Amino acid sequence: MFALNAFLRGGGKIGKQAVEQSYPSVLSALILKLGGLHGLAELGRNELLRSLLIAFRSFCDCVGDVEMGKILARDGEQTEKEKWIDLVQEVACSSSVKRPQEVLPTCVILSKSLNRNQRAEREAAAAALSEFIRHSEKEPALLEQMVEELCQHVTDDSPTVRSLCLRGLVQIPESHMLKYIQQVLGVILALLEDANESVQLTAVQCLLTVLNVSEQDAVEPILISLLVRLRNLQISMNTKMRSNAFAAYGALSAYGVGSQHHAFLEQIHATLPRLILHLHDNDLSVRLACRNTFQLLAPSMEVDGLSSLLNKQYFTSDRRSDYEDFIRDLTRQLCRLSPARVDSYLESAIQAFDAPWPVIQANAVCLVSCMLSFLDDQRFLAPYFSQVFAMLVGRMSQSPEAVVRAAASSALGLLIKRSNMLKSLSSRFDRVDPSHSSQHGDPHAKTSSEHQQETAVKPDVTQGDQ
Repeated sequence: MFALNAFLRGGGKIGKQAVEQSYPSVLSALILKLGGLHGLAELGRNELLRSLLIAFRSFCDCVGDVEMGKILARDGEQTEKEKWIDLVQEVACSSSVKRPQEVLPTCVILSKSLNRNQRAEREAAAAALSEFIRHSEKEPALLEQMVEELCQHVTDDSPTVRSLCLRGLVQIPESHMLKYIQQVLGVILALLEDANESVQLTAVQCLLTVLNVSEQDAVEPILISLLVRLRNLQISMNTKMRSNAFAAYGALSAYGVGSQHHAFLEQIHATLPRLILHLHDNDLSVRLACRNTFQLLAPSMEVDGLSSLLNKQYFTSDRRSDYEDFIRDLTRQLCRLSPARVDSYLESAIQAFDAPWPVIQANAVCLVSCMLSFLDDQRFLAPYFSQVFAMLVGRMSQSPEAVVRAAASSALGLLIKRSNMLKSLSSRFDRVDPSHSSQHGDPHAKTSSEHQQETAVKPDVTQGDQ
């Protein structure tokens, strides 16, 4: 480091000329070293990093890149991984703007560096390439090579490299994106199931980005697979993951037409209960994402009166009382759908009684109780009533969360009222039923006892009618 710094500062015109001629290789070497030494700095060994930064700034002085020198002086000693990756990307951006003619040879060197053994150097190379690719619009051959390399290394054992390679693919210049869109979507689909949550989050965010430039024929073949993977991420404890997964689900609504429409509609109804529950999520970003997604999906849901509900004030309110009013009005509409559809809603919402968030548990209690209160088919209601009633008693007496206990208490009151109403209706039906059951035989063939019973009943009926 000291020798390099001395050469850069004291090489004179000959030294400067040599550095100019070797700009791509010198810059690449400094970037890779920057990554490697930041890895050591994370362990508390900062002295080598400081020496490198001095040499790097001398390089900037030598080639006349004042902006790059300022970037290094400002953020060079940041040791957090995200910070130094941002630093590498800023250096790459500065170089691309200052010396666009050097982008191609620098990228060729860095692409080969993705195969290095040291993880931090691969991460530095991926960080630089993910920025350089934005400036390769006029180099189609280079762009094709970079896309191939980045696609190949999305399976790297470093989650950071996988994320950065995907971010690089999403940065393909828009004028070339259509050529590579299916490759990019294929990588996103695979990384939505990555074992590392940060890579999954990157994949969701990148999906939102590329959907802005994706055409129907590119998305349609993998539409249902994308929806299924996003549903799995909507219950993540990471709020960024939840909000982005719901947002991406809504963005895909633009592609739910044509041959995939029926399958798309089934996916919408499968995730609808969860979407309803997270409309009142603890996190504001999740609430906003769910509201926007609900509005995007509503036209496809085939639920009468739904659009008018979404235009009311309570839909965008953060007050719990407004949310519960919305649930009551919404479930009144949902219960008019087919029994099979309502059954799937109830099963999904009941499962959310055990959600890891108390507010979602309370929301599920509210949703289920409202649905049961609006259903008219007693044969359909019977199996759910006893199950839900027992669960609500348990939640009201045992839950440590006030919001859950309050929701369970309110729901129990609603179901008891509904149960009493059903018993009253059933009792009235039973009183009327014998007159109907006599129609099974010949209505004109009555025994003497039946004549007597009819005579005895008639005054009461007449009096009741009066």
